[in-house]
Amino acid sequence: MKNIDKVIKGRKIVFYQMAEAGMAAFGATVGVAIALAVVCFALRGKGHPEPLD
Repeated sequence: MKNIDKVIKGRKIVFYQMAEAGMAAFGATVGVAIALAVVCFALRGKGHPEPLD
């Protein structure tokens, strides 16, 4: 019975580690999206102020 408990406990630890890695990846994706939005709005309208001839 102890071996089964060790297997179950080990799998729970792996599951929590994978969940933590998934949350970290999601957080990084959200951070990149926010940074991209800030850059896009900061650069909006800053292309060519004078008309090209």
